[in-house]
Amino acid sequence: MIEHAHWNWRNKLDRVAAGRLRLVAVECEGDMQGVMAVDRVPRPASLSAGSAVYIDYVEAVPWNLRSASAPRFMGIGTALLVAAIRLSCDEGHEGRIGLHSLPQAEPFYLRCGLTRVGVDHAYYELPYYECTAQRAAEWLQELGGAS
Repeated sequence: MIEHAHWNWRNKLDRVAAGRLRLVAVECEGDMQGVMAVDRVPRPASLSAGSAVYIDYVEAVPWNLRSASAPRFMGIGTALLVAAIRLSCDEGHEGRIGLHSLPQAEPFYLRCGLTRVGVDHAYYELPYYECTAQRAAEWLQELGGAS
């Protein structure tokens, strides 16, 4: 799909190999269903004091997207964001996460309750989203799991 063609996977793999990113993946029925890369170094949070775990990229495979004619698995993106929140909690950042969004993904992040901080002119003019510690705790509670 054209919306996925922009990824420079060699660059991403090089950053993983160099230890700058860690990967989280969802595998179901023997196939990769989604992947997320998280920076190893947190960033200052924009919406509150403290740091946020930065998600460099998160992507469900094309056949699981809401726009697919018959998605195999739903909730892959949500599961990956929840994993980032739990990672943030485990590392003492109280569930705070941040990421830059491609235009087609903005409705998803809004549905998840992330806050659109604004356009980041220093990062390809992409909007920056953040999940606060309060929203992270609420979301984990809604999903039936404690942080």
